[in-house]
Amino acid sequence: MVDWSKRARHRILIFTDLDGTLLDDQTYDFKPALPALRLIHSLKIPLILVSSKTRAEIESLRKRLSLDSLFIAENGGGIFFPATFELPKDYPYKRVHGYNAIFIGRPIEEVLEKTRRLKENFDFKGFSEMPPEEIASVTGLKLEQAILASMREFDEPILLTNPLDDGEIFCKKASDLGLDCVHGGRFIHLFLGGNKGRAVGIVLNIYGQLRGPIFSIAIGDSPNDISMLKMADKAILMQDKDGTYIEGLDHPDLLKAQGNGPKAWNKVMFSILAGFS
Repeated sequence: MVDWSKRARHRILIFTDLDGTLLDDQTYDFKPALPALRLIHSLKIPLILVSSKTRAEIESLRKRLSLDSLFIAENGGGIFFPATFELPKDYPYKRVHGYNAIFIGRPIEEVLEKTRRLKENFDFKGFSEMPPEEIASVTGLKLEQAILASMREFDEPILLTNPLDDGEIFCKKASDLGLDCVHGGRFIHLFLGGNKGRAVGIVLNIYGQLRGPIFSIAIGDSPNDISMLKMADKAILMQDKDGTYIEGLDHPDLLKAQGNGPKAWNKVMFSILAGFS
């Protein structure tokens, strides 16, 4: 359990994955999580969205969630701070789209150049090859949301189209080409340089410099969340739809939540924050 007696000396940060965690992985609804979201807001705890989703997708969601904190897009490719957030001098950033942004992932053009070489051995299709209508079909997103999902800057989600192709072998070949390859909720993600854990680590360092001691909480459900969960002081792992948990996460303060999606997210957040008033 969190020792909230230290709360006077520690600032709390919450990092959360989206699909299958804060959002329902089929409907993308977050309404069952509204009570916990209101509690987090009342406690003035920054809620930091960390997702494989694009900047454009997260911007839309932040408006619906009434969030103004920084966010991490496309599996850690970019960290987007509000323009009013003054970064330490040793963290160079770019002013883009109204944010102070730190890019740790390589541009999508470099990712796609390497990705094309995998076509020699595997049958797959990436978002860069799909019109928004097809992205909507394979994701269940509405067309306007699928358009936002197509606006990739760092990360290429792909679907293997040959049932005989093995995802682990695919990732091994991608790694041989220098690509990062992780499994998300329903897609394999290819990128270069950034990952969720590295991005979270940068955020923790920045907050530590500017705000003092930090206690961090991270919650996720997929293999691409492991690096993020390892960086946090407290890790929360959500179940898959079949009731299982992903493997490969070793953490000294790990809570395995019952269920997935916004209803389970709401319950576990209330449980953790119960002592923080």
